[in-house]
Amino acid sequence: MKIINTIKYLLFCSIITIGTISCSSDDNEAITPSKPKPEPESKSISKYVVGFQATPVGQAAAVDYILELPSLESLTTGEISVKGQGIPLKGWRFFHSVKNTVFTAGYSKDDKCIAYQLDEKGKLKEKANFSFASTLDNYAAIDDKTLLAVELSAALADPKATSVPDRSFYVVDAETGAVKKIETHPIDSSMGDGTKTNPAYIPWVTGMVLRDGKLFISYHKLFPDGKYVPVGVNKAYVAVLKYPEFKLEKLIEDDRTSSIGINGHSTGIEKTENGDIYSFSSSSNTAAVTGATKPSGILRIKNGSSEFDKDYFFDVEKAANGGKLFWMDYVGNGKAVGRIVLDDTLGAWGVFKEQGSFFKLVILDLVNKTITDVQGVPAHANRYTSPMFVEGGKAYLSSRVGEAIGKNGENADTGETHVYIVDPETAKATKGAKVQGLALKGIFKITN
Repeated sequence: MKIINTIKYLLFCSIITIGTISCSSDDNEAITPSKPKPEPESKSISKYVVGFQATPVGQAAAVDYILELPSLESLTTGEISVKGQGIPLKGWRFFHSVKNTVFTAGYSKDDKCIAYQLDEKGKLKEKANFSFASTLDNYAAIDDKTLLAVELSAALADPKATSVPDRSFYVVDAETGAVKKIETHPIDSSMGDGTKTNPAYIPWVTGMVLRDGKLFISYHKLFPDGKYVPVGVNKAYVAVLKYPEFKLEKLIEDDRTSSIGINGHSTGIEKTENGDIYSFSSSSNTAAVTGATKPSGILRIKNGSSEFDKDYFFDVEKAANGGKLFWMDYVGNGKAVGRIVLDDTLGAWGVFKEQGSFFKLVILDLVNKTITDVQGVPAHANRYTSPMFVEGGKAYLSSRVGEAIGKNGENADTGETHVYIVDPETAKATKGAKVQGLALKGIFKITN
């Protein structure tokens, strides 16, 4: 009997133990959280965006578009067209970028600057816009987050005024597309007396570079009658301002060449990888630097200095393969791509037409002061080039080949525009995609 009772007792304990273990196991499963499934990583999307100047059809002026392209290959082969795509814009416009934002600002007919970015799906969308009181005429990406734009007013209310007007600078947050502030400050403290030989003049900005808390601003001096006629062309002028205070620290001049930059470009003055700053002066009458007698040349402001380097002058006219510069943009490794005027007898503004054999393309070695003609690009026209697009050490730009357009539009349909891919090391270019329009006014790569 005791054996039977002992067996019953052991069986009873076994049942209790199994139940306890089972309950404990159930409890553990209830409080152990399951591992969450990893969310798929969001991949960034990059696209190429161009400012597209369409060929006029039944109207006096071209129509500008902003157009997104899916890949670099779109610039190298096939055709680029806004037919059935692209965003039409109002009037003739400037294009510029700061990192992943493309800005396009109206000129004369429109007082709005629009910021475009890629949305989360990689589609080009308007991010923001702002209006300006006076036309904005020069732009600079002074860092990865800031666009600096300066107003243009080419006339004074009183043409006999004796004081030089201040300039208004728009400081724009590139990430939001909004204006952070507007700073109005002098960039020239000189005075005139209202006479023809010593007039009051308008400082007209042609380039801006920020280095070590100093803003270097190149500019022309314009007669105050609104006709864009320069005065004092036989000197190069740069104002040095403390940034971000916009306090004028000094004015520097150099009489070895003419005033810096030309109309419609943002690249009169540029900074290289080692912090040196280079400027170009055209001295070309047909590029609207009327009356210049000094040679077309390039100046340098060495890193750490705020004066022109007296030991450096690149006389572009005297150099082999040289001439008068219309445009120059830095490509890297001490080299720049430039356009040299082929005929300086066409009269003021003669090479600003959309079509004609006005320029040859060259590589400028800024360190060794040499010029090499680019093979593969014929004599061409291209009145406006925003800061040049460079990828993989190659420069991408558009050029139009064809006879000059007549007063009534003759020859407009005989020209042909292509993207050219320029290797600055070999001075050779490859013809890329055909552009079904007058020009690409800017090429940009942005990422969402």
